[in-house]
Amino acid sequence: MFHSLRQIRARPQLLLLAFMIFVQGSAYGSTLPYLSITAIRELGMSDQAYSVLVFVTSVLAVTISVSLGILSDLIGDRRRIMIAMALMGVAGYGAIFFFPSVPVFVVATAFIIPFFQSVSSLIFVGVRAETADLPGRDAAAINAAVRAFMSASWVVMPAAMGLAFAGSASMMSAWGVAGLCALSIFLCSTFLLATPAGDAAPAKSLTGFFSALGELAAPVMLARMLSMAALTGTIRLSSALWPLILIVNLGGKTTDVGIIAGLIAFLEIPFMLIWANLLKRLTILSILIVAGMIYAGFMVALAFATTPWQIYTLTIPAAAGAAALLSMPLTYFQDLFPGRPGLGTSFNPINSFLGNGLTAMAFAVGAHFFGYSGTAWLGVLMALAGILGLVVLEKRRPAMAI
Repeated sequence: MFHSLRQIRARPQLLLLAFMIFVQGSAYGSTLPYLSITAIRELGMSDQAYSVLVFVTSVLAVTISVSLGILSDLIGDRRRIMIAMALMGVAGYGAIFFFPSVPVFVVATAFIIPFFQSVSSLIFVGVRAETADLPGRDAAAINAAVRAFMSASWVVMPAAMGLAFAGSASMMSAWGVAGLCALSIFLCSTFLLATPAGDAAPAKSLTGFFSALGELAAPVMLARMLSMAALTGTIRLSSALWPLILIVNLGGKTTDVGIIAGLIAFLEIPFMLIWANLLKRLTILSILIVAGMIYAGFMVALAFATTPWQIYTLTIPAAAGAAALLSMPLTYFQDLFPGRPGLGTSFNPINSFLGNGLTAMAFAVGAHFFGYSGTAWLGVLMALAGILGLVVLEKRRPAMAI
């Protein structure tokens, strides 16, 4: 279970990248749980304006991450890109902290901070580059283990921010903390992160950029992305459903929601390490299938839940399935383009974007026609459809020129 962690510890650059992904996750965990509260309650944005802000931010975040991932392969110097993006984070979070107002919040959130969000993709590109000399399954296991560091930050930071500023009338200090996280990544990138030998390659023609975009848009790749988005989107759907089922249907309390969410996030970490170790015996596709079936089973049980304590018991299968569905897709996509980690990593933000879209549609239709418990069955169908799509498409991999 701890083999991947020992490998990370034995390689200083991997250990640094793992620390950086923890810090990156800490910036998210400091602010995202309080984004709507800050925008609407503290700054006075309307619900409609906030919805537009979230949509625009999502579109720009995926566009920027994909573009920078491809450019990192063409330009080569990922370290300099990371330094620049970290500075964007310092500027964006710092502007909100020092000059809190609706215009500053909108510009920083929608147009500046998405550049900083792309740092996580660049970090995973760096992890892939650092493990290029290892057997494929060892590299994949390390990738999954590094992903666990981001989950660890989400266990720590939301609760820490809530406790630290519980007596404050404003959560604006959380953006100051996020700014310090961005500053830490800037310092690590500037003074500690090594420049890989291949990163001195000169910039290539933009023809390569549009060619890479064409590969992303190939029908078989779009089918892969939709299948993976359907599978991983079940996590987002259940995250919206189980608190509503718990409180509205089962009479639970808001304190239960916080405890259960924390339990799931905490349990995901050891399960991620377990799945990473299983990569020595199973393929990534096999793990995704098993995890998808576990999560589908969790959604079935969720639909039949009748008391709050049953939701507590479901934290174990929820964490077991989610751990693999959160950590394995990145490696799955990177393996499609082994010589271009930036392009492979670009699939991850697209997968998140598509998953959010499928989740929104499933929730809107399900909640209207079937209720919250009934909507869980749509999650089961999403998981099974995603598994079936990946299995069918896997048969076409040998015919693909990658």
